[in-house]
This record gives sequence, structure tokens and C-alpha cells, in this order.
Amino acid sequence: MKTISMIALAATVALSAPAFAATESSESKTTVERDSKGNYKEENKSQTTNANGTTNASENKTTVDVKSNGTVDKTVKTEESRDPKGLMNKTSTKTTDSKETTKNGDETVTHKKVVNGKTVESSTTETK
Repeated sequence: MKTISMIALAATVALSAPAFAATESSESKTTVERDSKGNYKEENKSQTTNANGTTNASENKTTVDVKSNGTVDKTVKTEESRDPKGLMNKTSTKTTDSKETTKNGDETVTHKKVVNGKTVESSTTETK
């Protein structure tokens, strides 16, 4: 009789364990577009939620624009957010880096970083 009750208890614990397991989820998506002129767009999105309920999201957009006058614009925009379970505790970071190269080799590089709505870094550099 003791053996049967021990087997029943073990089966109950083994079958109910997934119900008590922490759930985690992850999702990602990537799209890429190109054309014959050399233009390029890539977009990566991902979102994960851990067992504690914290959601991390990331979006990265890369664009290369080739103009008819020979100028090439490259831009990378990144948005990241972290949202722990609860209210009013979400943080976000947005970064934009761009580089414009003219036909004769002149370059303009810009960088901007915004954390929770406030610009913390901003710069422009020109090379001739």
C-alpha cells in the first residue's frame, strides 16, 4: 500500500511540475530589402520576456541610400527598452548613427543617444 501511494505521489509531482515552471518567451523578426542601385534596408526586431516578467525589446534599422550624384548615406537606428514587471519602471534607449560620404570622399558622421527621453550624447564630425 505504501508503494502505491508513493508512486501516486511521484506521478502527481512529475505531472504538475510544468504547471509551476516559470514561463519565458522570445520572438524575433528580420527583414532585408535591396535594389539594383545599391540601396539597402535591414530591420531586426526581438522581444524576450523572462521568468520574472521583465520584457526586453530591441529594434535595429540599417539603411544605405545611394544617390544619383554619388553620395552614400548610411544610417543605423537602435531602440532598446527594458520593462520589469510592475508600473512606471520602463527604461528606453534610442541611438542614431549616420555617415554621409560624398563622391569626392568628404564625410559627415553624426551620433545621437537618447535615454528615457533625454539626449545624453550628440556629436557631428566632418572630414574633408
